Amino acid sequence: MDITSIFKTLITALLVITFVMLVVSAYQQYRSSSEMALLSDSTSSIATHLALDELAYVDAAGTSHPYVIDEAKLRSLESFKQAVGGENFEFQVSIFYMGENERVLGPYGPALPEEKMNCTLIFAAALFENGRYLPAKIKVMAWRA
Repeated sequence: MDITSIFKTLITALLVITFVMLVVSAYQQYRSSSEMALLSDSTSSIATHLALDELAYVDAAGTSHPYVIDEAKLRSLESFKQAVGGENFEFQVSIFYMGENERVLGPYGPALPEEKMNCTLIFAAALFENGRYLPAKIKVMAWRA
């Protein structure tokens, strides 16, 4: 075997190894991006479910007020797990609201695991407290269970 054929073989092997490494890297990036998109969509779904159903204030006439948070429902929230799209997620919720000063209710739910990817969503709402509506923000942090 001459030096030219050895050189060609080494270059070919180097190109194949480089190609395989690029494909693996691109696949990992794709999976990471897909995971982030799924987590973002799921967090939005969980937050919407909380604001429209589980935490919504219901007045004496039985009318539900979406995006108006009932503090009693927040304090009595039992489950911090929700299935979205066939996958299980855990979440933590906090309410920031303006009374005389900004105050915080929460966080309610399990502690955020350090090793898991998570998503945080904060959106505007109102808090019903002592017969009045106070401006508030809902913070929902979610991660795969």
